[in-house]
Amino acid sequence: MSSWKLLVEGKDDQDFFNAFCNLVIGENKIDIFPPKALNENSGDGWSNLISNLPLLLSQLKNGDTEKLGIILDADYPPENSGGFHERYKKVTEKLAEVGYKIPTKPKLQKGDIFNHSDGLPNIGLWIMPDHKNNDMLESFVESLITDTTQASLLQHADKSINKLPVKLFNTQLHTSKAKVFTWRAWQEKPGSSLAGALYKNILDRSKASDFEAWLTHTFK
Repeated sequence: MSSWKLLVEGKDDQDFFNAFCNLVIGENKIDIFPPKALNENSGDGWSNLISNLPLLLSQLKNGDTEKLGIILDADYPPENSGGFHERYKKVTEKLAEVGYKIPTKPKLQKGDIFNHSDGLPNIGLWIMPDHKNNDMLESFVESLITDTTQASLLQHADKSINKLPVKLFNTQLHTSKAKVFTWRAWQEKPGSSLAGALYKNILDRSKASDFEAWLTHTFK
């Protein structure tokens, strides 16, 4: 087990960021955990991620964790304490409670790395999709779809969703998710994972330079 840890919202995020970290940082250098993997009595999702932060913070204190990164979705206000600034506040309040120095403003689009007043390891924070705007991981994925064929499939998925006779999902919160899941269904292997799309270069990592820089600095 690695002492470098990345906390994410759920299993799909775990698989995607495991692939991303393997490509950027190196194979198996970082252990990626959704909340339920840390605490079997916990569920996944952003609120459980935040409620389980004290467990990882205690591991920083005793040396079991050497480096820590946190990734969660911004989602949208006013739903469920959503929105970039509200989610940023929720996380940083927990960090401030144990002595991490929080700047007056987040480093928009660059990601944040927080220092501790007593010299504990730094903690990195990135809020999807771009550490600035409201939305989620799937919007970040959309920004990496640049190939002409793949982009045309994504555009058609968007048009198809707009023409649905009934939309049972929350259109503000989950349109991006619906679009990317539809796009995945139309791949050579229907339902192919986002991790697989990374490994096959279907997703263009060059469009994620700010995120890659944050990830590299968090785990340098």
